[in-house]
Amino acid sequence: MPTSPETLTRISAFLASHSTLSLATVAANGRPLAASLFFVSDAALNVYWISGPNSRHSVNLAQRPRVALTVHNATGTWTEIAGVQMEGSVAIVAAGPAWQAAWERYLLKFPFVQDFQAEVSRSNFYVFTPDWVRLVDNKLGFGHKEELNI
Repeated sequence: MPTSPETLTRISAFLASHSTLSLATVAANGRPLAASLFFVSDAALNVYWISGPNSRHSVNLAQRPRVALTVHNATGTWTEIAGVQMEGSVAIVAAGPAWQAAWERYLLKFPFVQDFQAEVSRSNFYVFTPDWVRLVDNKLGFGHKEELNI
């Protein structure tokens, strides 16, 4: 499967052009959970979101920070199927410059969040750091895949 700077560029552009991810976590008892979340990403393919610390997925993350996530097109035809699948680890973004940079990136993509400052102050910013990424894009051929091991 191709791995190139172009692959990184295509994945980064795909993430930047989408708003919602599906996050897969596992609870301490082994039960899986999928959660839909708004997100932003950076050039290194790190993914950021805001969640309350008591949400089921956040509780799962505190116990098992290794996760998978996916971002995909909404489509009604197989030739338009495109998406990004990722595996990696999640951490809470600590207060300070990293948190501020994530917040500014988030506000650029979702300006309406400014109206929810009180809720954000009671929530955590999470950062997902990938170690494996796959781009699927059927426009480039049925089952076309490109992978990155980071």
